[in-house]
Parts: sequence; C-alpha cells; structure tokens
Amino acid sequence: MLLSGKAFAAPGMSEINNELFDKSHLKNIDQPGVLKYQFSKTSFVDGNRNDTIEVMVKNIRNTGRADTYFEFFTGPNKRPYQERLDQRGNSIFVLFLEYDVHEMKRLTGGEWRYFQRLLRWSFAEGAEKKQVEVDYNGEKVKAWEYTVQPYIKDPKNDRYKLYSSKYYVFTLSEAIPGEIYQIKTVVPDGKTWQEGEPVLVEEKVTFTGFEPE
Repeated sequence: MLLSGKAFAAPGMSEINNELFDKSHLKNIDQPGVLKYQFSKTSFVDGNRNDTIEVMVKNIRNTGRADTYFEFFTGPNKRPYQERLDQRGNSIFVLFLEYDVHEMKRLTGGEWRYFQRLLRWSFAEGAEKKQVEVDYNGEKVKAWEYTVQPYIKDPKNDRYKLYSSKYYVFTLSEAIPGEIYQIKTVVPDGKTWQEGEPVLVEEKVTFTGFEPE
C-alpha cells in the first residue's frame, strides 16, 4: 500500500514538519531530468545491500510544481510506486518512510500503522537540528540535519526492544536539486548513538546527482 505524504505529516507547525511536508523542494529544478540516489544498508539482522533510486522530474510548471515518476530499487527489490503528479515537494522521503514502516512490520511483527503514527508524533514534537556541510559537485555546501527518535518514549517499546532507540536523520540543502540530500536510519547498540560509532543497522538514501534530459 502506498501512503500519501499526509499519512506522515504531523499536526502543528514544527520546523521539521514544515521542511519535509510543506516546502517546495522542486523549485530549484528548472528542466526535466532525473534525481539519482544511492541506497545502502548494513545490518547484522539480514545482511548488507546496495541499490539505486531514481526520481524522474517532468512537465515542470512555472509555479515550481512538476510530475514525478519513480524507480525505487531494482530487480526483485523494486517497489511498484506510482507517479505523483503536480507536486511541489520531493517525495523521495515519503516513499522511504513507507518502505521503512513496512520493514519495521516485517522485522518486529508489529503493525505498520503503529510505527507510522509514532513517526507522525515525533515530527509534531520537533527534531534536533544542526548545520552541516555536504559534498556536491566537488564543493562543500551548507545543509541542515534534523534528527528524531520516534520510538524511544513509547511505553510499549519493550515489544520491539532492539529497534526502540532507532534514529531517523534527514539532511536537506537548498543547494541540492530537489533539496533532499540524505535520509538515514540508524539502530544503535544501546540507547544513544553518535556519528562514527558502531551500529546494528544503518540504512541510507543519499543524493548522487541530477541528470538533465
């Protein structure tokens, strides 16, 4: 089942909610082309995997809206996501979250709607924010990183204890076509995690470039 962006959008006006769900990420794309992303997964649970994701941007309007089409993974892992027409935002993160909550269901035996709801609540509460730099076209550009832990306060998280401390990290930059630079999830071996520390599971989608038609 493909979820709409509204399925994850939180009530209220937190900054992360606005940056993800209300911003016109596609406004800095002025010609049709393909947003390219690299997916990587390291996991002690079910192994490592690398794949690709492509977002085709077509029929660009003067308003900054466009039609978007997706090649989300390849081969047997390909997910049948339908086009999203007349969009302002870059749906790559929505599709990843849809993938993620169904992975949580598969790994824990829980209900995907439950994890979706906890994500929405975490967006409503707001995120930890910090300024970072990312590489683009051989240069360092400014970006903002938003981090949430949607399950850490869940009183029922003993049912999925291994994933209770899971982090979701969103990195956005207006210098990047489509603005979404990276979406990353990390399952730490403990309650907390810092960049560079060992992890049990890490999945990330990273922008690698824009290819004009």
